[in-house]
Amino acid sequence: MLPLSPPNLPERRSADAVGPANMPHHCSEDEIIELIKRRSPGRNRLIETGIGDDAAVVRAARPGELWVVTTDMLLEGIDFRRHWATAAQIGHKALAANLSDLAAMGAVPRFYTVALALPRGISRSWITGLFGGIKDLADRYGAVLIGGDLSSSRSGICISITAIGAMQARRPVCRSGGRPGDLLCVTGILGCSAAGLKLLRSGVCRGRRVPERLALQVHRIPEPRCHAGIWLAACGLVHCMMDLSDGLSVDLPRLCRASRTGATIHAHKLPIFQGSAAWGCDPVTAALHGGEDFELLFAVAPKDVATLTKRYPKHLPPLSVIGALTAGAGVRMVRSPGARPQKLAPGGFDHFRRS
Repeated sequence: MLPLSPPNLPERRSADAVGPANMPHHCSEDEIIELIKRRSPGRNRLIETGIGDDAAVVRAARPGELWVVTTDMLLEGIDFRRHWATAAQIGHKALAANLSDLAAMGAVPRFYTVALALPRGISRSWITGLFGGIKDLADRYGAVLIGGDLSSSRSGICISITAIGAMQARRPVCRSGGRPGDLLCVTGILGCSAAGLKLLRSGVCRGRRVPERLALQVHRIPEPRCHAGIWLAACGLVHCMMDLSDGLSVDLPRLCRASRTGATIHAHKLPIFQGSAAWGCDPVTAALHGGEDFELLFAVAPKDVATLTKRYPKHLPPLSVIGALTAGAGVRMVRSPGARPQKLAPGGFDHFRRS
């Protein structure tokens, strides 16, 4: 995921920030649980026991169905700031990170749990907004809340979501199935979220032009590619797949290591967000090293590309062929047509990389 800013960047206080204005009313743990239960009743024919017991009990839709499980955590000050996004937008983004992982495997979203740590003084309206954003996105993809956990926090908000998806009569698409010679493809546009983050860092919270508004929207409420991932997995032509949450230059080497291949990509073939050049954000750099676009990266045999693109539904995000997997190790990039490939250094987000 994208880093928000240097650790010493001062924050402006928001209306929902912890402070005297919100201190008179404290929600107890049981009150928060009841608030969540009312907004997410968890009615689903696959749920045997839902929110309110020691654990949830669910059943598979059919015998032999495989379950896919993923967890993502968002920390205040690292992954989001309350004065940059509403509670609903933060909730949306927290679940979107999980649904994007399910999309990368080709899994259909079924259930999710939310573990939440809150500082004292968080308002009831902020909690309601957070779960409203989570639920709105979950409802669109048919995922149901089945439990979670609550804790107090002395160092900001922590949101940890576990999502569970199902494979319908097929195997999940992993990172490890790529073969030398496979063509590398991506969905959608790369670098839009990073361009939005650059605007927020410069103090622009409301875009004046269409490209600015689009970049801010993609950063705040990214769309997981669930429908595209399910289709790509079901078509039977995709050898490996993953989502681009930390940036192409970081995530592509991960796919290559899992598949025991190298890769060569072409800068002029990347589907870049041209509009970001207007505020000093290099579109190619953002496409390579920006994260949180939640687009899908996948590999397919050259002989199958024409068939895949012909069958690919027109309403899904467009596909771009950006390069190929190679027999040699390492990831290289051709910066312009006819140029020699050069090593591509990872520049995306890593929580533990030294500055």
